[in-house]
Amino acid sequence: MFRILFVCTGNRCRSPVTEEQLRRLAEGLPVEVGSVGLLDLGSAPALPEVLEVGRSIGLDLSGHRSRHLMGIDLSDMDLVVGLERSHVAAAVVEANVPYEKVFTFKEIVRLLRGVDPPATSDIEERARMAVKLAHEQRNSGPSFTPGEDIEDPFGGTRAAYTEMATTVARLARELLAGLFGRVPSGAGSLNRR
Repeated sequence: MFRILFVCTGNRCRSPVTEEQLRRLAEGLPVEVGSVGLLDLGSAPALPEVLEVGRSIGLDLSGHRSRHLMGIDLSDMDLVVGLERSHVAAAVVEANVPYEKVFTFKEIVRLLRGVDPPATSDIEERARMAVKLAHEQRNSGPSFTPGEDIEDPFGGTRAAYTEMATTVARLARELLAGLFGRVPSGAGSLNRR
């Protein structure tokens, strides 16, 4: 399995929506996906606004419970994706995830557009090679690209929550295409209204 972990601040908004959208899109691929937060909030549920927006786009987040970054084993993760640069820094500094496996969501999608992993019948190996090539490409470019955080809609309008969910749905499709060369044809649209 190719293991992906999403990291946000509290694991009650951005990362659970991203986790569930990617899980649905990755049906049929050898992908295991999870999410955590930087804050230890116990096992708090997704925010009410997140549940509502999730339902409106066909996601059931009612069973989600927050998990803390430091409470799980990260040693076998193939890719750790922060929704903000601070999440990337925490994964590297606090959780000792190797830097070459940690990116912001927008950063990994942008970098994957510029890589072409060698052809192989092992799609898990293709995904691991894509991450390696993305890291190499990152090292050859500027050390910081502004605008690659996905803003936290906490306390904002319903439109802000919907915009976040729409953004992560688009990025999830692009991430899977960049890693595996395709998104499974059976994956349904997540932008239903």
